[in-house]
Amino acid sequence: MNCITIDDEPLAHKVIKNYCANLSFLNVVKECHSAFDAMNYLNENHVDLVFLDINMPKLKGLDFLRTLNNPPLIIVTTAYQEYAIEGYELNILDYLLKPFSFERFLKAINKAQSQKKMIDSLQNGTENQVFSNPKNTVNQNDSIFVKGDKKMHQIQLDSILYLESLGSYVKIHLENETITSLDRLTNFENTLPKNQFLRIHRSYIIALKKIQTIEGNRLKVAGIDIPIGNVYKHNLTHAIKK
Repeated sequence: MNCITIDDEPLAHKVIKNYCANLSFLNVVKECHSAFDAMNYLNENHVDLVFLDINMPKLKGLDFLRTLNNPPLIIVTTAYQEYAIEGYELNILDYLLKPFSFERFLKAINKAQSQKKMIDSLQNGTENQVFSNPKNTVNQNDSIFVKGDKKMHQIQLDSILYLESLGSYVKIHLENETITSLDRLTNFENTLPKNQFLRIHRSYIIALKKIQTIEGNRLKVAGIDIPIGNVYKHNLTHAIKK
């Protein structure tokens, strides 16, 4: 796994590089001392994993993350625990509080390995995007075809509970199973019928008729609590009234 470190503190780079040296499958290809250094590097190079500090001058780590259209796996490394919730809303893989031990570091790397294997598996069985022709995937608002796990799945729209974005892929939660597809949540948002599905969070699209309850900044679908993003509240209120 090719990695980069993004941190304005030289010692932080040294710690991570020393930890990575104990794991032969990790290759630190770049040490970036600002978000701008990382931005330039990622524009021209493929990276599997990023160790990202939050409190950096000029451009904060999470603000930098928001600029990435298709981010690599992200492990946040910071001394500030108050950004944890915001980080996970941006689909980070793990949140390491400085100073962190090698054992805690290894736990995060195990997550990264697992995610990387899943992504590679999906890529090996996927041609381009899940929707080869998004405009033609909805068949009379009854079903869609989705490629995942090296197979094409015909999914009945009535069986969809919600969709969850996890980095480079999307989990489609159905009534009786979950299908994982290599794609972006935005593609599903543009394809699914607007009168049946609504994006309520950066990482979630829900089936409107599957909503059980709404309370504060969360709603419940099939007994699962799902967050409502502040920028999506208006759309949800409008959909309910409509």
